[in-house]
Amino acid sequence: MASDFATYLIRSLLSEGRLRYETVEKTRDGLIPKLIEREGPTGLIVTTTSVRLHPENETRMLSLNVSDTREQTAAVFRALANGGPQDADVSQWKALQTWLANSMCEVGIPYSKTLAELIPPLAVRLRRDFKTILTLIRAHALLHQTNRHKNASGCLIADIADYAAVRDLIAELVAENAEVAIKPEVRETVGAVAMLLADGREEITQAEIKKALKLDKSVISRRVAEALDAGLLRNREDRKGRAARLVLGEPLPEAIELLPRPERLHGCVGVEEDKPRSRNCGNGGQCAFCGKGEVVDDPLLTASTDGELFLAHRKCLDREWPSKAV
Repeated sequence: MASDFATYLIRSLLSEGRLRYETVEKTRDGLIPKLIEREGPTGLIVTTTSVRLHPENETRMLSLNVSDTREQTAAVFRALANGGPQDADVSQWKALQTWLANSMCEVGIPYSKTLAELIPPLAVRLRRDFKTILTLIRAHALLHQTNRHKNASGCLIADIADYAAVRDLIAELVAENAEVAIKPEVRETVGAVAMLLADGREEITQAEIKKALKLDKSVISRRVAEALDAGLLRNREDRKGRAARLVLGEPLPEAIELLPRPERLHGCVGVEEDKPRSRNCGNGGQCAFCGKGEVVDDPLLTASTDGELFLAHRKCLDREWPSKAV
């Protein structure tokens, strides 16, 4: 993972969906060039103890950090104590995969342009992350395709509920990867340093942070490394092998809502007039604000609050939003 060749292969796999590289093979006739190709596409899941991977590879993935809190460690203990089935039945998962393979279709996202306008362009890596977000929305729509509409050409139409589900899963992750949000664990560590400095000390050691947070040395070391990398802490000790002498660095940034709330996409998903509804969205095919059904000049639209769908006229949404629907 650390070599230039390995990072190149990973980057090619993520960008091109295949592996392709040239090498030299030794034969009886001497050395001859050889092109090796392995077609994809494929997914890549990799684990590491490093704080960061190669920067060009990291922007092509979503990095998920395992929680190192005491509460999470206790939860692991409980899970191990409860045990579990030794032989898991995966037949349903295989059947699902077979069904998906036989029912693949194009997925349209009618609110993609609005979503693009609502996400602040704060980091260059968001160019790739936005594509990933759209891919996940399409994947969620495919999984729930029996409850989704199709247009006249057979294209599946993603609902706002698909975005809401994806946002719940990756909103914090995307913000942290784009470095516009700070992980709670890192915030806690920087806060501990600030608290210790408030007692009149000029600098803090990792041992003091360990004692304050009641965590082990390896956890504190990783957290401090991330805080230093983000510029939130500074190390006054520049000699190798010496204990860190920590002081505060840049102030903690304010929380930013990178991925907009689903309700901000209201009115972006329409229902075709010539297609029957597959669900009533919880209010019987009537507008959640005025209680009336669909009219010719003002069709009902699918809207969402906190992932819960309802129908409403566009005029009612523009007039009443964000008041609570009845």
